[in-house]
Amino acid sequence: MARAFLRFRAFGAPACALVGVAAAKSRNSRAAEAADTRPYQPRCRPCSSCLSWKSSFLSPHVQCLTSTAAGPSRALYPELQPYQTGTLTTLDGKHSLYYEVSGNPAGKPALFLHGGPGDGSSSKHRRLFDPSVYRIVVFDQRGAGKSVPAGSLDGNTSENLVEDIEQLRQELDIEKWGLVVGGSWGSTLSLIYSTRHPSKVSGLVLYSIFLPTPEAVKWPYSREGAGLFFPEEYEAFLRALPVEERATPIDAYARRLSSSDPAVCYPARSSYTLWIMRLLGLQPDEDFIASCAAKPEEAGPGSAIELHYMKHGCFVDSVQLLEDCWRIAHLPCAIVHGQNDILCTPANAWTLRKRLPLSSFMMIPLAGHSSSMAPQLRAAVIDAIDSFR
Repeated sequence: MARAFLRFRAFGAPACALVGVAAAKSRNSRAAEAADTRPYQPRCRPCSSCLSWKSSFLSPHVQCLTSTAAGPSRALYPELQPYQTGTLTTLDGKHSLYYEVSGNPAGKPALFLHGGPGDGSSSKHRRLFDPSVYRIVVFDQRGAGKSVPAGSLDGNTSENLVEDIEQLRQELDIEKWGLVVGGSWGSTLSLIYSTRHPSKVSGLVLYSIFLPTPEAVKWPYSREGAGLFFPEEYEAFLRALPVEERATPIDAYARRLSSSDPAVCYPARSSYTLWIMRLLGLQPDEDFIASCAAKPEEAGPGSAIELHYMKHGCFVDSVQLLEDCWRIAHLPCAIVHGQNDILCTPANAWTLRKRLPLSSFMMIPLAGHSSSMAPQLRAAVIDAIDSFR
C-alpha cells in the first residue's frame, strides 16, 4: 500500500479505515483454506495513530485508504534502458509486435499490459518495477505503439492478443510470469489471459479496472454516463457527428476513425481524443489536449483500435469472464482504483473484488483514471508491485 493512509476519527475507530475486519477474516480464512493457499498480504505501514494495530493483522479485506500525498519514495524508479528489444511476428502473420525486456535478466519475470486498446507502451511503464528484482517485459499490442501495421484492425481481437502473450512468453523462454500488471484495458486483458492460462501466472496487480460489460462499454460515450460530469464537453463530442448519428456515438466514431480519408478521420480523431482526455483525470493534460485539437494527425491511430473493441464488446463474453475468475481466485492479486475515476467507475473494481475475495483492494481518494495524472494512484500501484518482490 502507499506510505500514507487516510485518517479519520469516528466512534473511537482506529485511524486506518478497517473494512469489515472480523467478519472478513473469518469468512475468507475459510475460503483460503478451501483454495489451499495463503491469502495475499499487502505490506502495510501503519500510520502513527494506529501503531498498536500490527500489520500482520491486516488482511486483504482491510482497506487502508491512501492519502493524497504520495511519499517521495513512491516516485517512478529511475530511468533505465531495455537490454533486449525485438519484434514478434504473430502466428496469423498479420502483425509484427514490438517488445522490450529490461531490469534484472535473472529476476522475476513481470509482464506489463498497456491500456487502450491501442495506447501502446511507454518508457514510464518499465519504471513501475524495481529493476533489481524484476525481469520486466513490455510489448505493444496489435496495431499499437511501435507494432506494425500501425492502427491495423485486421485480426485485432482479445483472443488473438491472448495468443500473442503466450507466443511472447515462449519466445522469451519464460516458464511462468511471476507477475502480470495491467491498467484500464490492460487490467481486462490481464484477466482474460490469466483465466485462460492460470498455470502461467503467479500473481496480478490490476488498476483502474475496466470490465467489458455492456454498461461499462457504453458509459464513457453516454449522456447518462460520463456525460453527466462534463456536459459542455459532451455536447462538443456529439456536435462532431451528424444529428442522425448522435444516438450511437460508438458506431459513428468507429466508422470515421477507421476511414482512410483524412478529411473524415482527423476531425473525428481530434474530437474523440479531446473527450477521452477529459475523462482520464481530475487534472487533464491541457497541453496535450490543445495539441490534439491543433494537430489531430499527431494524436495517433490508437483511438480507432479502441472503438473497434468497444463496438464489438471487446470480443469477450463479460459474464463468462467474471464467472471464470474462479480459475485465478487462488492467486495473490492487488486491485487499485481511483475513487474519482470517471472513465471506468469504481463499480468495476468492486465487482471484480467480489469475484476475487482474497485480493487486496485499495480505493484511492481524489484519484481519477490515469496513473500518469494522479501521483497518489501511481504510488499505490508501485507499492502493490513492490509487495510481490
